[in-house]
Formats: sequence, structure tokens, C-alpha cells
Amino acid sequence: FNGWGGIVYLLAHLGSLWREPALWDEAADLAALAAARLEQDEQFDIIGGAAGYIGAVAALWRCRPDDKLVTLIAQAADHLLAHAQPQAQGIGWIVPEMGGRALAGFSHGASGIAWALALAANLTGDGRYRDAAHASLQYERTLYGAAAQNWRDLRGADDGDDIFMWAWCHGAPGVGLARLGLRPLLDDPALGGELTAALESTRAHGFGGGHSLCHGDFGNLELFVAAAEALQQPALLDQARHVASALLAGQAQSGWRCGVPGGVETPGLMVGIAGIGYALLRLASPSLTPSVLQMAPPRCAAG
Repeated sequence: FNGWGGIVYLLAHLGSLWREPALWDEAADLAALAAARLEQDEQFDIIGGAAGYIGAVAALWRCRPDDKLVTLIAQAADHLLAHAQPQAQGIGWIVPEMGGRALAGFSHGASGIAWALALAANLTGDGRYRDAAHASLQYERTLYGAAAQNWRDLRGADDGDDIFMWAWCHGAPGVGLARLGLRPLLDDPALGGELTAALESTRAHGFGGGHSLCHGDFGNLELFVAAAEALQQPALLDQARHVASALLAGQAQSGWRCGVPGGVETPGLMVGIAGIGYALLRLASPSLTPSVLQMAPPRCAAG
């Protein structure tokens, strides 16, 4: 999402949307430049690290299959393996600005990195990446709170604290999206039950905050939109649209609450007005609007 990986992902989609393959060539050149700096990555995660880079380059590969891109993905996955830290169970990654502990969740934690490693295993055939994805999920499962049907947020938490967040970035909504993405990539019988828990938990606790994609109601709705499509359960999409209608009615009275201090209306995809507009497009036409929060490849390139 941040940095060059986000630009690679954008160019992959624009090349497909505008039917300009030259943009894919530019994206491939940029991906190679970014790979030369992978050793400097200390974030590792989906938002700004090697895991997000894997997702972006994999999306480009779907448009422009190329062994060189697969090599870049393997390089990023090797970087993740080199920096995995053993936990009491499984492995995790320490994102320095996130409190110095291995986290659960999609944006900065185990779910997102597991998905990226499973994707790398699928594209490269390297079983080490698949094993690491399983180990990442093994660690994340130690953070599950059954009563909340959610995964503990360790940022700033003391041992034994049960702190939970319901958002794409941290908590059940993002974990659920990761489980949807992992289902075709990993043989793991626990994924289905975890997805059900994420849906139930998000339905009960995931709405009534702000409106942003990153940590607001529209980001949480994506879990239901994506699950409706992947599981062929249109009732989930109906539920999401019902909630969205209520959000639109409330906006007419109080405006949009964006994901910045004070909730003021601001531009931007992840925390701003652009993201809300994108989410409404996704709700209106899921089959034509790829899931950015899952780092989905361009629709016309998916097969």
C-alpha cells in the first residue's frame, strides 16, 4: 500500500483497465527497482513491507506472466523467512512502530504475512513459504479470544490484556478477509471456522465507528461483500447493502467520519473520502470492482 509496491499494484490495475500493456512494463521495472532495496525493509507487513510487495507483484504477474516477476516474489518471501522470529508457538514478525511484538491481523500482522507467503508458495512452488504461512497462522491462533470471536490486539497491551479491535487493519474483519484469500492456497481445515467466527464477530461488533476503509464501517463491510462472492452466499451481500443504506442515510445528517483524528472529512483511499466512494462502487458492482483490501488482481486478468 505504501511506497513503490502500491504504485506497482496501481499500474497493474490501470494497465488492465485502460488496456495499456506499457503500464505493466513500467510496473515490472519499478518492481525490480524495489526488489533491490528489499534488504532495507524492516516493516515486513502488508501495509509497507515485503508481504505487501508480494501481493502487488503477484497482481502484476496475473496480467503479465513472467519468470522474472516470480523470482522477485521469491526474493521477497526469502526476506520474510530470514526475519521471522520464533514464538512460543509458530513464528511472527516484529514491526518496530507497532509496539515491538508480533501482531495478529491483516495489515501489520500474521494474517497478512501468511497470505503473502501462501501466495508466494503457490506461484513459486517452494514449500518453505507454505510451511511458514502455516507457522504464522499457528502463532496467530494463540491470540484468539473465543468469547469475543476475535484476535487480540497486542499494540500497547500488557501480558494477559484482552484488547480487541474490529477493523480491516486489526481484528476480525481483516483476519476474515485473509482467511478468504487463504482458502484456495492452503490446506488448513481451521480456516472455515475462523472465517465464520470473523463474520459473526464483525456483524455483532464491527459497526458504528467511523466510515473509512482502514478502520471503519466500509472496510468492515468488505468482509461480507468478499465472502458473498467467494462462498456464493448472496444473503451476505444483501446484509452489507442494508448496512450501507443506513450509513448513507446517516451521512445526510452528520457527514462522513473519516479515519483521521477528529473524524474530519479528508481525501484519500484508506482513511478518506476516496475510499468511501470506492466501497460504494464495490457494493454496487462486486463483480466489476476488485477487492483492494484483499489486494485482488485486475478482474480481466484473473482467471
